[in-house]
Amino acid sequence: MQILKTYWNKLLILLLSILVIFFAFSYTLDIKGKALVDKSFNQSVIVFGSAKALNAVISLAQGTELDLPFLTVAIGEVLDPVNDLVEQFSFVMLLSMTSLGIQKIMMNFVTADVYNGILLFCVLILNIWIFYRFAKDERFRTLFFKITVILVFLRFSVPLIGLVNDITYNNFVKQEYNIEKLNDNIIKVKEDINQVTSNTITQKEEGSFFNKVVNKFDSNYYSKKVDEYKKAVDNSSEYIVALIIAFVFQTMLLPIIFLFIMYHFIRGIFNLCK
Repeated sequence: MQILKTYWNKLLILLLSILVIFFAFSYTLDIKGKALVDKSFNQSVIVFGSAKALNAVISLAQGTELDLPFLTVAIGEVLDPVNDLVEQFSFVMLLSMTSLGIQKIMMNFVTADVYNGILLFCVLILNIWIFYRFAKDERFRTLFFKITVILVFLRFSVPLIGLVNDITYNNFVKQEYNIEKLNDNIIKVKEDINQVTSNTITQKEEGSFFNKVVNKFDSNYYSKKVDEYKKAVDNSSEYIVALIIAFVFQTMLLPIIFLFIMYHFIRGIFNLCK
């Protein structure tokens, strides 16, 4: 009992060291974390592709001008706000994919055999140092302890980011901002715009000369076409903004918050050791 009272802090560090080595070499967190980051990255690529496809369809539609004598009704005026939002969304998606790509690189770095070998070496030396002291080793021992804690922090914090992202998204975000459903809605908007544009081009090319002349002077025809485009892009801005919120929260804001919390946690441990 007296030994436990005397060496309880050293035994606690030894126990924690055993757990660190076990989880580091069992890759329990790594496999799940890698799978979640890969899933998020692939999802980002798919949504980015949908955004670029929508941008292309809008660009095609903007080239379709409906000319009325003394008045030009440009389809671009209807689609410009949506197109601007799509371009901003594409930039956000590019940042999201960059963030996920960095997470994948960091994941590969901290789960590499070389990193685990260095971590094992540092943990073993640290535990030996705890039980066997040397003369005037206080400063160097403290520095070595901090380096080891940083290595442990990096080893587990990076895989945990993916796990925390997934748990947070499924429990708090998905109900309101379901990325899969929102992406399907964006694809539907793209198909609707493309359908209206295709019908307009077909009517111009296949219509009789008489119908072309009648349509050219029929204001109702132009109003109908504009209404068709307005209907096609209805709620599209809402879908895009919702996707921006979901991806900014999941791939940028949440990792920053997680690292901020972990940084202060590690800083608190350092202060306890002073």
